Formats: sequence, C-alpha cells, structure tokens
Amino acid sequence: MNNFVSRLSHYEVSRISRGNIHQISIDIKTLDRGIYSFMWNLEDSIEKIKPEIIVIDPITIIGCSFDNNTRRRFYYEFFKRMKKWNSLVLVTGEMSDKEIEESTLGYVTDGIIHLTNKEERQQRNRYLEVLKLRGQEYIPGKHSFSITSEGITVLPWQYRTSQREESKLIETGLCGLDYMLCGGLRAGSTNYIGGPTGTGKTLMGIRYIKKGAEQDERGIIVSFDETKNDILNRAESAGMELEKDIHAGNIEILQLSSNDFARHFHEIQQTVEKVNATRIFVDDVEKHMKTMEGTDFIQHLVAKYKNANITLLTTGTISSGLPMIGEAGKKLHSDSTIATCYVADKLHLKKGLIVLKNFNSKHKKEIHEINIGENGLEIKGILPLTDIIS
Repeated sequence: MNNFVSRLSHYEVSRISRGNIHQISIDIKTLDRGIYSFMWNLEDSIEKIKPEIIVIDPITIIGCSFDNNTRRRFYYEFFKRMKKWNSLVLVTGEMSDKEIEESTLGYVTDGIIHLTNKEERQQRNRYLEVLKLRGQEYIPGKHSFSITSEGITVLPWQYRTSQREESKLIETGLCGLDYMLCGGLRAGSTNYIGGPTGTGKTLMGIRYIKKGAEQDERGIIVSFDETKNDILNRAESAGMELEKDIHAGNIEILQLSSNDFARHFHEIQQTVEKVNATRIFVDDVEKHMKTMEGTDFIQHLVAKYKNANITLLTTGTISSGLPMIGEAGKKLHSDSTIATCYVADKLHLKKGLIVLKNFNSKHKKEIHEINIGENGLEIKGILPLTDIIS
C-alpha cells in the first residue's frame, strides 16, 4: 500500500509513524481461522485505535470462497457490527454490474458508488456513479474522473440550474457585435460562436476578454490548440496588448493540451477562484464534442458557470462556410448563438457574421461583414445573402 500511495503528492509517510494511519494486513492464515475470528481480531484493533475513518480494501476477497448463503450471512453480520464502531466505514470490492444488483451489499450499506471504465475512441475513460446514498440527495448520472499524482479529480455533472434573474448586458469589445445583439451579452450567460477557420472567432474571444480587462473585470482565456505566446502574438497582430493586463492580474491564459478533462475542469475552476474571474473564453470546443468524455467536459463547464455571474464565450470550428453551428452549438443550449461564414462579393471573398439566437432578447438578423485589418477586427455593414460560400 505504501508503495502505491507514496506516489501521491499529498501523501506523508510520517503519518504512519505518528499514528495517524494504521494498517492492518489480512492474510490467508487469518481468513483460514474463520470469518468470525477475522471479525473479532478486527474489532479488537478498532477498540484499541478508535479510528474515525476505516477503509477495508477489498471486502470481496474475504467472502470469495463462501457459497452464496454463507457470504450473505457474513455480509449481514459484518455490516451490523459496523454500526457499533461509530466510524465512517468505506469498503471496496471488485464486482460486475450483475453482482452489484444481486449482492447483499446493496441493502446493508448506506451508500454505493460505482466506478467503471469504458473504451472510447481507442482510450479508456473512467466514470463514477452514485447508485445509492441513504437519506441524502446526490447528483445522478455518470461523472468523469481521473487519477493523477494529485489524487482523484471528479468532474461532477451539474444538472440543476437556478432560476435566472434579470441581468445586465455586458459589452463584447466589438461595437458592431454589440449592435447586432441589441446591447451585448447578458451577464452570467453562455454564448457560442461557430464557423469555418480564418473568420476571426478567436480574435472575437480575445477581444471579449480584453474589453473586460479594460473595465477592471478579470477574465480567463482557455486554449486547447495554441500556446500562450501564440495567443499573445495573435492578439498583438490585431492591435491588442495583453501583457500589461496579465501582469495586472486581469487576464489569465490557460493552455490545456491533453485529453484529461477532469483535470482541466479542476484547473479552470481553481483559476476562476484564484483571479475572481467574471469572463471566460474557451477556444475551440468543437473537436471535443466528438467523444463522450469531451462532451461531458464542455457541458459540465457550461452548467458550472451558468447563472453564476460568470459570462462564458465558446467557439467552434466547422467545415461548412454556411452560417450554421456544429455539435457544440447544438448541445450546449447557449443563450446566444452566433455564426461566421464566407461571402463572395464579385472578385472578393468576405467574412460574414450573423446572430442566430439571443436568449430572451431581440437581435439583428442580417449578415454583417467581418473586417480584419490594421485596426484589428471590426464588424461593419450588411452583406448580401446571395453569394454565401458553402
């Protein structure tokens, strides 16, 4: 056990020498003396140590050689004795879904947490599900989790959302987009911009965070594909200087390169709390909607900050040049859905922007031109609908 847990960053081996942790080994000889001899020896140790928390790992090996009736009686008697220990008891076991349903453990325990792993797109993803928690409310469904040197990080599915109160409108940093949204994004909302590559989606997100910094609002840029230097260079090319805002603590850039979504969720949550962010920009979420774990991560992120006075903006890259949305736009149930596209104007190829949806608010329905030039990204006049490039 020590060899395994010593790999965890928070583990202190000195806790054993100080008497904070006691390890009682159960060998075959102990079990050969009989199950009641095992229980009596265990209870003697509990009486001496008087622990607040007891972990038995695994309990299934103790009754593996019994027939069903003997195993049932053992579990019933064992868990009845646990009630007298006045301790929080956690037992583990390796069981199939069918064994969990048929086992006596299902009704003698106060709670059941089911851990599984599933192969998805040539990788194994771990899930946690609470099947039972006597007398307490819990969040149903399967929740992603990961195991790292820092321990276990769970990505809980926030399935409840509070009733939305009337909130103010916040500026995006683009006057033309604010005009199209009839005032801006609603504070505490979730918003999505989808469209083909090269249409300025990332710059819009960076400008949204930059505008917040100009108003002393703190924001986070989350990128899966670009490094911090890439984002700084992209912003600088569009006339946005982010270094001062970063040093002032108004902007934080997170580069998340792996597919460890549970850890990413934890990192974003920690950063939000550390900087007290009110704006988050996530670029680009579309490719992660192709896996169940990635979809869970994005949906969890939206649910976490929806109605929490944190305004979330996400982008998604789709192959079509039409003003349409991808999987992320369909599954996130965003308050505002915005699409970019390409429009042919005689011999020129122009970029277009249209607001497809704006929750409980009016919005302009025309396609406006996106111009990226010396003055950065600007939203200009209305473009014709006749020559959209598909």
